[in-house]
Amino acid sequence: MRKLLVVALAAGTCLSVPGVAQAQQNAGEGVSAGEIIVTARRRDESLSTVPAAITALSNDDLVQRGVHTDSDLQTVAPGLTIRQTQGNNSLTYSIRGQTADTFSGSPSAVIAYLNEVPLTINGASSFYDLENVQVLKGPQGTLFGRNATGGAVLYNSAKPVNELKATLRGRIGNYDMHEVEGMLNVPLVDDTVMLRAAFDTIRKDGYIRNLLNDERLGNIKRDSGRVTLTIKPTEGITNTTMVQYTKTGGTNTGASYTYSVYSCGDTNNGYALTCSAGLLFGPGLDAAFGVDGLWDAYLAAHPDAYAPGLVDYVNEQRRIGPYKTRHPGGASHHGKDWFVSNTTEIELGGGATLRNIFGYSNSKTRSEQPQLGAPFITILTANAAAGEYGNQLKVRSVSEEVQVLGDAMDGKLEYIFGYYLQRQRSDTLWPQTYFDVSPVLAPSYVTNNFRIRNKTDAVYGQLSYEVVPDLKLTGGLRWTRERVSISQLPAATYTFGAPDQKKTFSDPSWEVGLEYKVTPEWFAYLKTRGSFRSGGFNGAAPPVNATATGGGNLFDSEHTQDIEGGVKYAGYVFDRPANFAGAVFVQWIQDVQRVEFPDPDGPGGLASIAVTANVPSSRIWGFEAQGNVRPAQWLEIGGSMAYTNAKFTDGNIELFGVPYAYGPVGDTPKFSGTAYAQISMPVGENMGDVSLRGEVYGQSAQYFSNAAGSIAPGTRLPGYALVHARLDWNNIGGSDFSAALFAKNLTDKAYFVGGMTLAAALGHNAAAVGEPRTYGLELSFKY
Repeated sequence: MRKLLVVALAAGTCLSVPGVAQAQQNAGEGVSAGEIIVTARRRDESLSTVPAAITALSNDDLVQRGVHTDSDLQTVAPGLTIRQTQGNNSLTYSIRGQTADTFSGSPSAVIAYLNEVPLTINGASSFYDLENVQVLKGPQGTLFGRNATGGAVLYNSAKPVNELKATLRGRIGNYDMHEVEGMLNVPLVDDTVMLRAAFDTIRKDGYIRNLLNDERLGNIKRDSGRVTLTIKPTEGITNTTMVQYTKTGGTNTGASYTYSVYSCGDTNNGYALTCSAGLLFGPGLDAAFGVDGLWDAYLAAHPDAYAPGLVDYVNEQRRIGPYKTRHPGGASHHGKDWFVSNTTEIELGGGATLRNIFGYSNSKTRSEQPQLGAPFITILTANAAAGEYGNQLKVRSVSEEVQVLGDAMDGKLEYIFGYYLQRQRSDTLWPQTYFDVSPVLAPSYVTNNFRIRNKTDAVYGQLSYEVVPDLKLTGGLRWTRERVSISQLPAATYTFGAPDQKKTFSDPSWEVGLEYKVTPEWFAYLKTRGSFRSGGFNGAAPPVNATATGGGNLFDSEHTQDIEGGVKYAGYVFDRPANFAGAVFVQWIQDVQRVEFPDPDGPGGLASIAVTANVPSSRIWGFEAQGNVRPAQWLEIGGSMAYTNAKFTDGNIELFGVPYAYGPVGDTPKFSGTAYAQISMPVGENMGDVSLRGEVYGQSAQYFSNAAGSIAPGTRLPGYALVHARLDWNNIGGSDFSAALFAKNLTDKAYFVGGMTLAAALGHNAAAVGEPRTYGLELSFKY
């Protein structure tokens, strides 16, 4: 693994450049031919001259590199980590150490957008018929809808064109995988009314077996469809409406690998570790209650339990391996999602455009999560007493954005001004069972049920002025107000009836930067930004208008500032086409939003709640690079890499009277990178195009807790490297048919992609397992 990781990182360092998005390059052209168009500054611009660290991928790139879900993006975008805290259907983006924790009321530090409308639920989604995907790194908020301290991921669905086109693609593979996706584009009225419809449906068996019921965890059952209509009623007016519906099913993988459990008396750097789970579910139960025979009574009532106890089960989990678990509850997942976007553009003349972007989404999910993997009910996402099973989330959002953008002064001045509005309502139901030690100790049932409303309003503007030829100065400012409220709903066990709470958070976001076109090939930039993400309320905490330090449910806004400098190159090296992009950055964050699971009654209790706390400060610095080169007409090599050094500069806080110390920063590997080579293979004339691509992705170790140095040891995940390969035969025999053989994780490497830490609450941690080797055959037709 180490050798593979070194190869990946070395290639990324030497060849670093944005060759991953050849959206407008034709087959056989050099890697620097054509321009890659991105919308990082809300206008179409060439990637090679945008002053920002961006990874962009076209739809063909996504297909060729096997990017079918959000979690696959990690292998193609340096510095992006897709966290799987509770498995394959509970995903969170992390960029440069900035993220949002599970069960947190915190808004995400990395916002995902579809057609410039923010997405409301971060779950695994289908990647089909997309125009491109763009990963923007660093604080956002000056131009985009929601403030973000880590970055943004932009998904853009393919728009209708004035041409009759169709595609059909099918895949079959191991784990009984079968997937079909298709697209039909029809110009209904020539260059005036154009319609595009696309769909994707997939079925796949899970790769983790639950030994208690022989259920497969990780089953995928997903159907999605999308219809897009573009109307151009007159010259200079374009209206595009997209409607998408997605239905998901299957089972969750969960954090199903029991990773570490603490024994009573264990300490770490002077911190006493929570041992309630290990104490209650083990032979020490007799001594804990001072009565002989209690553990035997428990085992008699629970024949599936592991007799040596939970602490020893860590060794048993290692023996049976990562793809087997003994989860005692369900793992079903159900989701429905409606999404609508409408974009209207009106050319006003004089280089100005009026743009209106409307968005609507309505999402529902219900998930039973295999959170800890051991055959003991330390915690379960169910409340049998109330007949409630699975965490439920219903989110409805409406957004509206109006922009005026254009240029003046013979193109020397570019401007954009806008107003953004969003109204979002989230209903959450968390049914839970704690410590089923019956008949010795009855389980504790509790349900959290609450509604959070967020009303966001923002005004913004940004100017870019060409001071002298090829040198531009950019300045942007945004003012955002977010009004957040929480209501306790009827299913809440203890908090229903509490008065509603409200809080307003408002702050500026800003950007100042210089960009310089050094030569036709070289481009450089330097900028500084500031942004924030609003505070809010912890739905499971006591409804008291105070932070957790004061025994309440409030948390404050997080603020950040950064400095980033970068260079980009698009040209030739020894007369061979090549690209390069690199960036260095340092970022400071205050009042970092991180979740913890303290006992509101203090040490020694058997209760726990999810609390978003404000850790005083952290600092993150590093560098990123990506690129490629074509040393011969038949060979392309390239890679990407990221180094991220994240640290809590002040990680000490107090929650409900108990001190906590944070560090190291979780879900942030120091090194990650990809190296690839693609060979165009000679075939007979008019036989089509055959190419072979090999790719290695590697990353160093990471933690799935933010407190491994104090109360949560045993949460460090080892680094790993994955090998992928794909053999393409396009336009077989000069026809419209193509075929491909693909394989991911070719060496069948066992690895971990995240985890669920309940160290403070239970003294029990579990890891999420990455997908084993998958392979298959792909057939496609394009008209």
